Amino acid sequence: MREPHSVFLYEQEKGLVSILICSRDRRSALEFLIERLRRLQNDFQIEVVAVEETNHPAEIEDITYVSHPVANRGIPFARNVALAHAKGELIVFIDDDCIIHNGWLGKLLSPFKDNSVVGVQGGVTVPQDTSPIGWVETLLGFPGGGHRRVLEAGGTISETREISTLNCAYRRWIFDAIGGFEKDLKYTGEDYILAKKACDLGRCLFVPDALVSHEARGSLTKIWRWFVRRGRGDIDAIRAGKWRRSAIMWLLRSSFVLKLLAVGILSLLAFNNILFGLLILLVCYSCIQLARLYKTWKRQKLPTNVLLLVPVVKLTMDLAMDWGRIITIFAKRR
Repeated sequence: MREPHSVFLYEQEKGLVSILICSRDRRSALEFLIERLRRLQNDFQIEVVAVEETNHPAEIEDITYVSHPVANRGIPFARNVALAHAKGELIVFIDDDCIIHNGWLGKLLSPFKDNSVVGVQGGVTVPQDTSPIGWVETLLGFPGGGHRRVLEAGGTISETREISTLNCAYRRWIFDAIGGFEKDLKYTGEDYILAKKACDLGRCLFVPDALVSHEARGSLTKIWRWFVRRGRGDIDAIRAGKWRRSAIMWLLRSSFVLKLLAVGILSLLAFNNILFGLLILLVCYSCIQLARLYKTWKRQKLPTNVLLLVPVVKLTMDLAMDWGRIITIFAKRR
């Protein structure tokens, strides 16, 4: 295992920063991001590693480009391929559809001046022209904590155990110590598991000003597909035995279907009317979601329709996640 590096890799002669991007079906977004990375003004020596899942590979100049055929092996596989080609002592992950803000890389890597820091999560928002549904996504905290997390941080750097590969950085020796991303996972959750292990080895920080804009799904159909995948990832993690107890507890706490069943049974026993109880549940559910996000919505000065869409989007997320769990539980294991 590589030993922890004792100096902050800020000067070019002291080390290399690897920026890793995994991509599929978004070639134009990938090329746009790489062009922005080429134009970065900073004091770092940078290499860009792009791993693309495609049956029609096309080299990109001045970077390390790695392609692999479409085989649905999952994002954990692609991230491990990217790691295998990275040479830097600091490893940065960013999604291919992100737009980096001014000063992004310097702010993301600055905490590594402290040798106790092993991982950093940057802030995530959405473009200003995002649709109302897209704004609801980010206010609900998806992905990577969303704009809600940035607003609540108020510009203050804080310790965290929640790190998303959407916009983050780790010391290279962390991957050597842990063994990379979980190879048994296919759908998602590999960055969640890695973050928990990394934070056991040192301090991890959330830096809200290391900001990127991430394209929102922006429609209920796309959100449904996204959260079905997240639900499948929950069962995938349980079956793989990775953080099984935590995953099961999260499943029980977050399942909307289980709440529906519980309320239905209670309503049947108390009122002999299931529909009455379910109606009460939906009303309470909507009020809770509106109350949770009212202050955040008001601070952002967003249109009223964004606030009114909150219960609809959140319910779509919850039902989709449960559906993903159900179909994965009953699917044949390959």
